[in-house]
Amino acid sequence: MKLFHTISAVLLAVGIACSGAAGAAKLDPDHYLLTKDVFTKLKAIEVELEKSGYQPKDDDDDEDNGKKGKKDNGGPTAEEVMRKIESDKVAMATLKRHNLSSRDYALTMLAMFHAGFYVMFEESMDKKGAADLLATFTREQRANVAFVRAMNLQKKK
Repeated sequence: MKLFHTISAVLLAVGIACSGAAGAAKLDPDHYLLTKDVFTKLKAIEVELEKSGYQPKDDDDDEDNGKKGKKDNGGPTAEEVMRKIESDKVAMATLKRHNLSSRDYALTMLAMFHAGFYVMFEESMDKKGAADLLATFTREQRANVAFVRAMNLQKKK
């Protein structure tokens, strides 16, 4: 019976380790897949916040960029966006009303920004350059680019 308990404990430890690694990977916007459901929630949140006259707090990021040792990585991380949202009680209450977590909000915003930026500049790139750049994206990023393209086509109709 002790061997069974040992094997069970090892399997439990492996399962916990794997679930922790999977949770960490979810914070990577490069592997976050945009969905129509989350996009619909974002639009509803945007409408609600606009109707209420909500204005997000301004950051003093300019001061942080000048601090010694602060590295500018070209944009906020998902963790930074999450922390900012979680520190804003109005934003968090609105997200909760629409059943959206700060994690999903952060990942969605960063994934949409990345895909939207590509789509916005795609036409100004030569076809080979655009294709070469798109080939460097993850599978999820390419799907997100297609998602944003489809949204843009729907807007034009």
